[in-house]
Order: sequence, then C-alpha cells, then structure tokens
Amino acid sequence: MSISVKFASYSPEEFKRVIDYYNKIKPSHNNVIEELDRCEGGFKIAEEDTEIGTGGPNQRIKQLRWNKRTLDPMKYKGFTREETLLLYQSLVHVFGESLVSYVK
Repeated sequence: MSISVKFASYSPEEFKRVIDYYNKIKPSHNNVIEELDRCEGGFKIAEEDTEIGTGGPNQRIKQLRWNKRTLDPMKYKGFTREETLLLYQSLVHVFGESLVSYVK
C-alpha cells in the first residue's frame, strides 16, 4: 500500500490542511498525525509506550517519507492500512482525486 501524487510541491498551508483534515476524520482512539521532521519531509504518528532502542527516535513513530512523489516508510515502520487510507482521503480532500493515487 502506498500513496503517490502528481504534484511536485505543496505550500505550508496545503500541508497543514491535510494534517488538520486527517485529525478531524480519524477515529478518536487513533493518535494524531503530524509533520515528519526529517529532510525528506512526510508524515508521522507517535507510537504508544515504545522504548527507544538501537533505532533511536525513529523507533517511536510510524512514518511515511516523500520519495519520488510517493509516501514511503523507507526502512522504518509505516502506517497501518487504516491510517494510510485516512491519509489518502485527506490528500484527496486538499489536492483532488486527479492528483493523488492509492496503490495496493
């Protein structure tokens, strides 16, 4: 499961709208989504009660990083199917269905 986009960039306001919409529609038992503070950019969701081990702070979050217009967990823990679908819906809400694709 991955999300691909056809746009090359986005504004800070658009990014904030994606995050705000996701957090508005997510189930109340799910953690909030936030901006991933890594050089590639992307999205993160904090994990509950995860100890920092050899993986460092990346072990305490689920993440999707931008990689060639695709959101990819790289070598780290990615989002669940439900979280990925919610993010897809949020991206479509902001950018439109013609610019965002969900690949199973």
